[in-house]
Amino acid sequence: MPIVEILPTRGVPVRVWASDLDPATRQQLIQLAESGLAIEAVAAMPDAHYGKGATVGSVFVGERAVCPNAVGVDIGCGMAAVPLLGITASELSRPTLEAIHRRIKQVVPTGFGMHPVPVDDPIFDDTACTPWLRRQLSSEIRRQLGTLGGGNHFIEIVRDEQETVWIMLHSGSRRIGKLVAEHYQELAERQTRQRGETPPNRDLASLLIASEEGQQYLADMSWCQRYALANRQHMLQAVAGVIRSLTGAQPDWSRAINIHHNYCARERVVLADGSERDLWVTRKGATSARRGQLGLIPGSMGVGSFIVRGLGNPLSFQSCSHGAGRRLSRGAAIRQIPQEEFERAMRGIVAETVPELRDEAPQAYKDLTQVMQNQADLVEPVSRLLPLLNVKGVESDRYRTVLKRERALKSATAEIEELTV
Repeated sequence: MPIVEILPTRGVPVRVWASDLDPATRQQLIQLAESGLAIEAVAAMPDAHYGKGATVGSVFVGERAVCPNAVGVDIGCGMAAVPLLGITASELSRPTLEAIHRRIKQVVPTGFGMHPVPVDDPIFDDTACTPWLRRQLSSEIRRQLGTLGGGNHFIEIVRDEQETVWIMLHSGSRRIGKLVAEHYQELAERQTRQRGETPPNRDLASLLIASEEGQQYLADMSWCQRYALANRQHMLQAVAGVIRSLTGAQPDWSRAINIHHNYCARERVVLADGSERDLWVTRKGATSARRGQLGLIPGSMGVGSFIVRGLGNPLSFQSCSHGAGRRLSRGAAIRQIPQEEFERAMRGIVAETVPELRDEAPQAYKDLTQVMQNQADLVEPVSRLLPLLNVKGVESDRYRTVLKRERALKSATAEIEELTV
């Protein structure tokens, strides 16, 4: 399906692949397009929804400045998957899946959990970052490597059409990514004021790439991406060890996929006039989809996912969605989705369905089939993955956190509406 619509702005246009933009998300995309950060256009993926500063599911290219909030708080958040050899989906009985679920929860800390001792990994010898970041690498950061977190992060055992079993997971840079994002957002706000600039949304403050702070952010953001990659790899290996011990199946690492969807990177970009330039591509909740590149697009904990192959569409800056995208905010999902409907949607899947996870119910997400149809010119499906088992981090104070975020979102939405009256 081609672009659904183009939003005119006082800056660059917004190319929209989403068929269901709500007013707050629409206005947020316009603010990004009018911020001066983007060259040529802003691309809104089919799963686009309201986010902090910049829309989740937004992509743009620039050359002058980088915006920490347009990258996102969970720097390097992404997907990873690996197929298993020596077992088929039909050979995984319910009792075996339940045993795998219990064991995963024992070896992979979830929610606010972390490993009891610091994890050893080459990432902690990686000095391609600033002295400030090195000082943040506390025992807590080292103990979080190989941990899932909460929210929409998950570990799944899934099957494809050939009954091949896959390990698939979604997680990012944990606390260190948040620390880096918040630190540089403060610097961006200060630098933007010093430049005498007033962005249409204060969360769109930016750092000049040529500045010392801009170069420091790029270095530390890149380090966080490498931490996120290592975090997902540790979890893949841990889950593969669980399955090997219980079934004898082995991971086929030659077919593993490990990708980001919250990051900024220097890439060769083809512009609408046919010219090519090396520019900074910012993807927040969006996946790289270069021609032939494999990616992962998850739906929800009860619906499944897709392995896709990129088509290299220059109009989206060679990008696609990072998932199905939320249909309901977390607070709205808690209020509107009955617990029994959540449990009914998860029948047949080994998973926790406690009330604390109701904001992640399948009903809270957009229709994955529609999302895939909307980006038929961005990616082609390779395999459909259906869930057999799902692990999420259960946080005891989840309701309070979700409702607090909901109030903040309402406040931000009201502010946008006031500015556009």
